[in-house]
Amino acid sequence: MSYDDPLEAFTDFFTGPYREQIQELDDGYPDERSLRIDWHTLESWDGSVADEFLRKPSRMRQFATNALTRLDEISVVGVNVRVYNLPDRKTVRVGKYRTRQLGKLLSVRGKVVDMDGVQPYAEEAAFECPLCGTLSRMPQSYGDLMKPNECAGCEHSKPGFRFNREQSELVDLQKIVIIPPDSNLEEPPATIAFLKNDLVDMVGPGDLVTLNGIYETFDGQSESTLSTYIEVLDLDITERTEIDTYGASEIREFIMDALTEEIQATDDWAADRASVVDAVVERHGVRREEVDDQIEYLIGENDVGAEGSRLFDI
Repeated sequence: MSYDDPLEAFTDFFTGPYREQIQELDDGYPDERSLRIDWHTLESWDGSVADEFLRKPSRMRQFATNALTRLDEISVVGVNVRVYNLPDRKTVRVGKYRTRQLGKLLSVRGKVVDMDGVQPYAEEAAFECPLCGTLSRMPQSYGDLMKPNECAGCEHSKPGFRFNREQSELVDLQKIVIIPPDSNLEEPPATIAFLKNDLVDMVGPGDLVTLNGIYETFDGQSESTLSTYIEVLDLDITERTEIDTYGASEIREFIMDALTEEIQATDDWAADRASVVDAVVERHGVRREEVDDQIEYLIGENDVGAEGSRLFDI
């Protein structure tokens, strides 16, 4: 069947060949907020839709997200649509990208050599006019915060907009840098990649990864030679490098130390779980998933105190 409407196409795909994965998403929601689409499964179902996803991934990903919210069988919002298992022809070596590939979906294999901590990122920023209180929302890109040129309410030009965090759409963001895994060059080509939401803290320095993402240019550039990055939609970890490896008992000690400090700092009997996880990750370089696993162990064993899991405020 040939589809003229991508929204209809994804609706049929989700209620047809992908119905089991949709049910698994619904069962795990809201803890699970990502739907991974196997490109080859999509291609087997409808080659034209799959090829269009490679050519216009941002557009097709939005159609897929919208289709999820329209399904009668489930009720989910804020789901991350991810695509993996791309065809071999879309695999590119780090630094071998071409202009014709801008905006396209690529698969890049590399070694992680640098990474930043996780930070909040405004995908859509809300700005409040100090004169009339009207809120204006603007989609953002990496770099300086982009503000409206005019208030939609009082029509004043740049009245000194105030950023409104509560009304903005914020996500977790992490920047990593990858190089070719087999390069012998002193200064090998490097690529910046951005991870969002549940992809953050999944990799560490030295890990070999395959990034499936969109090849893009930064906004607001001042030179004719453009700087680029990969907007990561999905990743696979081929090989982990064990750095500062700790045993389970050591990680549990880190958790209890952070838990005690959090309770003392807030002068309360409950501690925010995310704050405890962040503290252990930042101080000891332990991967987030390892910390979460040990918290679950402590809760299961009721080793976090008399109140059990309530100490983590979950």
